[in-house]
Amino acid sequence: MQTAQATQGTTYPHVASYWYGSELDWLHQLCLASFVHHGHAVTVFYDGTDTAPVVPNGVDCRPAADLWDPKAHGYGKSPASMVSDLFRLYLLKQTEMMWIDCDVLCIQPLPDDPYHIGREYGGMVNGAVLRLPKSSATLNQLIDWFEDPEFVPHWMNDSQQAEVAKAAPGKRLEAAFRMVRPSVGPRALRHTIRALGEDQHLRAPEVYYPIRGVFTDVLFNPTGGTERSLTTETLTIHLYASMIRRFHKTHMPDKNSFIAKYAREIGFEIAV
Repeated sequence: MQTAQATQGTTYPHVASYWYGSELDWLHQLCLASFVHHGHAVTVFYDGTDTAPVVPNGVDCRPAADLWDPKAHGYGKSPASMVSDLFRLYLLKQTEMMWIDCDVLCIQPLPDDPYHIGREYGGMVNGAVLRLPKSSATLNQLIDWFEDPEFVPHWMNDSQQAEVAKAAPGKRLEAAFRMVRPSVGPRALRHTIRALGEDQHLRAPEVYYPIRGVFTDVLFNPTGGTERSLTTETLTIHLYASMIRRFHKTHMPDKNSFIAKYAREIGFEIAV
């Protein structure tokens, strides 16, 4: 495990995420704290409440509407995870920040590269860690498509597209999301980055997604199991928090587990 503070004179990207609701659990707070520890400026854009959530020291909070207001664009009642998929595109287009999901753990500082985008094992392109330059054809095409709530993703199969087309006016894109959750996120990224020839910027799974979502419980295993997954190239670990067993989220992790050791190394106090 590599945990190092930013060296003097080194610039790392300002990272940002989106949070809907009032409270971040300890796993999400640990992830945000990990980026602060490694020298990144961190901002959480919050929505669904007038009060900013409690965040670790060093993390800034701003209302999401300061950047992009889903209500003003017809997505005020859309699922928060869909809004997150859209929000990150506007974040990249309108700011110099790069995107991280709130359940991404920083293992090494992320270099100030124009592209941060990677594959998972199995070939899916994930957007949990995402940076595309403002001029990116992929970024601009996705924004252009998703500006239209009537857009039917053509990367869905024929029967899915036909079903989505039956949705109420202004609800087709949302219907696509509800039918196939990754259709507005990972599948959209994979289709577009390939179609527009930017897939040479994709990084290998071990860089951002070294452990598959179905196996992230290994991070709580007191006898180890992460060693073969992490390499010198690993920058982050996506925890896939929605797939972690509830027990692990609500109980103090074993002191010998990877997650507990990591928290100690960065000085984060776990409060379950």
